[in-house]
Amino acid sequence: MQVIPFVGTIYTGQEVGKFFIEMPWVMQQLKKLVEFTPYLGTLNLHLTVDSTEQRRVYLTPQNGLLIKPQKGYMPGYLYKAKIFDTPCCVVLPDVPNYPPNSLEIIAAENLRNKFALKNNDTVTVLVTI
Repeated sequence: MQVIPFVGTIYTGQEVGKFFIEMPWVMQQLKKLVEFTPYLGTLNLHLTVDSTEQRRVYLTPQNGLLIKPQKGYMPGYLYKAKIFDTPCCVVLPDVPNYPPNSLEIIAAENLRNKFALKNNDTVTVLVTI
């Protein structure tokens, strides 16, 4: 097992993550794959150049946990992680044109509120692969 740090800045997403987490088939799989019930939303990170390259190298389907799609949807992958010692997961949708310098993070609670995070704050997520 390796722990890989990913560094990025917080940005406001389009609330697409919340939409997918709320889907019953996604939530059912998330509850089986992670040790928590996810908060309905994601924390979005814009990665540094170095972390973007690390994402390409380390966050592969082979290293992740598959979220199997329902018909008409695309798969996604989960990677167990920690942010500020709080358990979380990185979620990477396997969709065309998903930005290579983005990460979405799910946790049991709203991480923005818990840690008083705002756009452009720099954070490090430690991903275990």
